[in-house]
Amino acid sequence: MKSKRIFYAIAAGYLVLHFILSNLYRENETALTWIGHLNIFPILACTLLMLRVTRHPQSKNRLFWRFVLCSSVCYLTSLLLMLADTLLDRMTLPSPGITDLFWAAQGVFLFVGLLVLVHQRLKSLRLMQYFLDASIFMSTTAVFSWSLIIAPLFHTSMQQEHWLPAFLNLCYPIMDLGILFLLSLLLFANQSMGSSRTDAMFLAGVLLLALGDSTYLYMQLHGMYWLGSPVDATWTASTLLLTSAGLESLTGRQTRRPRRMSALLASRLGWLRRLLPYVSLVALFAIILDELAEFNVMVMGSAFAVLLIIARLILTFVENDYLLNRLTHTVEIKEHEASHDPLTGLPNRRKFDAELNEAVERAERESGQLALLFFDLDRFKHVNDSMGHTVGDLLLQVVADRLREYIPSSRLLARQGGDEFTVLVDPLEGEVEAYRTIAAIEEVFKKPLALNGTMLYVSASIGVALYPRDGSTADELMRSADMAMHEAKKNRHQKSLFFEPCFGERLAYKVELENELRGAIERGEISLHYQLQQNIQHCGIVGVEALIRWNHPVLGSVSPVEFIPVAEETGMIIAIGEWVMKTACRQQVSWAEAGFGSLRMSINVSPYQFQDELFVEKILHTLRETGVDARQITLEVTESLAIRDVEKVSSQLRLLRQWGIKLAIDDFGTGYASLKYLRTFEPHLLKIDRFFVDGIDVEAERGDMVRAIIAIGRSLNMEVLAEGVETENQLQFLRAAGCDEVQGYYLSRPLPAEALEQRLRLKGYPLTTGAD
Repeated sequence: MKSKRIFYAIAAGYLVLHFILSNLYRENETALTWIGHLNIFPILACTLLMLRVTRHPQSKNRLFWRFVLCSSVCYLTSLLLMLADTLLDRMTLPSPGITDLFWAAQGVFLFVGLLVLVHQRLKSLRLMQYFLDASIFMSTTAVFSWSLIIAPLFHTSMQQEHWLPAFLNLCYPIMDLGILFLLSLLLFANQSMGSSRTDAMFLAGVLLLALGDSTYLYMQLHGMYWLGSPVDATWTASTLLLTSAGLESLTGRQTRRPRRMSALLASRLGWLRRLLPYVSLVALFAIILDELAEFNVMVMGSAFAVLLIIARLILTFVENDYLLNRLTHTVEIKEHEASHDPLTGLPNRRKFDAELNEAVERAERESGQLALLFFDLDRFKHVNDSMGHTVGDLLLQVVADRLREYIPSSRLLARQGGDEFTVLVDPLEGEVEAYRTIAAIEEVFKKPLALNGTMLYVSASIGVALYPRDGSTADELMRSADMAMHEAKKNRHQKSLFFEPCFGERLAYKVELENELRGAIERGEISLHYQLQQNIQHCGIVGVEALIRWNHPVLGSVSPVEFIPVAEETGMIIAIGEWVMKTACRQQVSWAEAGFGSLRMSINVSPYQFQDELFVEKILHTLRETGVDARQITLEVTESLAIRDVEKVSSQLRLLRQWGIKLAIDDFGTGYASLKYLRTFEPHLLKIDRFFVDGIDVEAERGDMVRAIIAIGRSLNMEVLAEGVETENQLQFLRAAGCDEVQGYYLSRPLPAEALEQRLRLKGYPLTTGAD
């Protein structure tokens, strides 16, 4: 780029210097002759540069540029011959000589190059249309050239004895007409040589060559030419422009520049290009009328008919433009719809994937970096379930508007689908730019969002992947950012995470769990253990909690914390929940027959099971099938159940209560339940989460929280059970605080059914009587 600018500066400086020197020594023929010889240096430079263009691996239209190189060589040869004539003191100017043969060859090579270019480019069915448009335009140009140059030259040449000077004089305008005809074909066909600079310099160079020839011949015919005339510099300027066009054609990647030409100006230039043949036809007809000796009705009628034909063509153009604009507008709308999300107006996944692929290819080519941010809204499904999809859609629209406001326009923001969004930071100068984008996203959710008069607080989990560190392809980056986002969603303290290789290992383990979990029941790998629950006010054992266990032959003992979320995500929790229900109920019947009938069986139920339309029917069928006493069954659900379809869940629980089944709220205090939901669901038991029990005997704050939960249970006529009791001090604190029941390692670890029976018999734990 720098070398091109130096060449342009030197070329412009030389032309200015040539013009100044020609005017300073206008009356000195010898000085003007040597000034003309200075053209050898720029033409030699042009020849060498054109040789580089033809050999460059990125050169386009190489065959054409080779002919331009030959044209430049011919011009250089003619200048060298003129220098030799001067040095040998036998100049033949201005009469045509051998130098004119090389000047003529210069035009011939340019003509052949254009002919090759036309042959390569114009092979479509519209070639005849382009040919006719160019012919109409050139007919007027040919008439002017014939009238002003060719006919006078021919008349003068016929008076001379030798045919070579006449032929040389006539070949210039004829060759120029051929060059202009081929050039007009390319223009009417809207063919480009490469970039806009290449086209402009190429067009200017060819036109300047034809203008120089025509002006020189016209001045010679009328005795107006003098040595050092400005027309002498036109051929050198033409060669410089053609060389510049060749250099511009070597530009590898087109840079995106703002369009300096307005749409209105571009439209007018398009009209000028289409109407140029017909305007030239009017000019030609005007010349014909001017040459007529007299006017008559036939001439006037013909002129009027031609004008009507042209007017009809213009109307056709206008109508076609209108239809084309409508079609273009429709296509633009369809393209926008295909690449943008209809709800938020943001670019969609299709457009983002295409832009990401291009960015990765560009970063690989230029050894650059980029960052991909993948984020979604936390608990968005809960908003949809509790407030409706209309509010959910409105939330996405408000979030999208906020994101546009806070994220710079240089970053590509898109909606992937659902509540998932992506941001592309390209190029990435450093990780600090990724942190700034994260900060902008977090700023969006710091303030509440107004939805139909309701203020809603929303948060987002953000995953970040960097190229090339976290992936060498667009798909790898998306997977890495997605994994980082899911890890951030599980992290309570940090909601934005950069990808780490261990995330992929966790995902692979999760996939392995999913594959192995399928069929685990049939293979006998799933079992139930039971943990005792004791009433600490009268020290009686009141029940057990059924806890699922998975013992894999290869993976070993897999914690429910690991495989239950997998089962919920994949829907396998429905089948697992049915198996747990049947197994626990059968065990309850077995214990009743063995004399432990007063034990309450607490069974955990996932909130996802309530989404099953046959959930209640399946439970009732299990009760009838196993013959268990429904009053001895308690279903434990977490507080997250309270933010789902409240009306549907309430009706399901109402049916279960009618059959005698009780409800317990598990892990109370860590979820989203409110007193309103507690009154709606009417649970029999509140279970205090182990988080509050741990340290209640040493931390006053946790003790106060436990007392508050117990007070809530008392005020709503519910019993309260504390989980995770491990020490005597904790037990005594809970007894003094008025807690009804406890469970934890202090009483017993979860045990298989046989081991639990033996423990009850050996330790002689007292059992409560009655179902309650």
